[in-house]
Amino acid sequence: MANVKKLNRNAGKLIDHFNASEFACKDGTSTLLLDYDLLPIIERFRQYVGRSVIINSAYRTDSYNRKVGGASQSYHKYGRALDIHFTPSYNNCNTLDKMCAFFNTLGLKGIIKYSTFVHIDTRISTYHRTSSGKAMNYGKVNIPYGGALLRKGSKGVDVGILQFKLTKLGYNCGNADMIFGNNTKNAVMKYQRANNLVVDGIVGKNTWNKLFN
Repeated sequence: MANVKKLNRNAGKLIDHFNASEFACKDGTSTLLLDYDLLPIIERFRQYVGRSVIINSAYRTDSYNRKVGGASQSYHKYGRALDIHFTPSYNNCNTLDKMCAFFNTLGLKGIIKYSTFVHIDTRISTYHRTSSGKAMNYGKVNIPYGGALLRKGSKGVDVGILQFKLTKLGYNCGNADMIFGNNTKNAVMKYQRANNLVVDGIVGKNTWNKLFN
């Protein structure tokens, strides 16, 4: 389920390391669309690589999308896609395949590898390919457990990616709003029960590692 909101490009900081302007269309349009489920994803990636992350392209107006040769139904037009610049200096993600594996581990269905960037989007059916259309199996990476228990009342980026991953696995949390409420607790308990974990609705090291390692 997409969690798309309309914003002004001058809205300022949306999450720790990213401002609204970084998700705006390159043609200067004052408003933009953004799937807020992407915010914990890109923030967790920034934390994982330990350095600044450049978003090549996020929201595109229809006219700008046509100008750059985007697909007619591009997820960029609906604020549901990011093109993220690759650099070998990214810690833990010093190849394009590792970068793709990170996003695969978080549960993203849309991942396309280009020569200098990776495209991600929040589609519901798996599309893991190269820019030439070759199907790819991007594998997984180990995403470290933060050390803090995630439970009802918890807030933050790790709650957001927990919600996103569970929903993509079929344990519906609703939108990745980064607030651990009843829907998230119920989804965690269902996941724990299905995976022979202690069913307490709390995400500690064992539940985290089952999900992300």
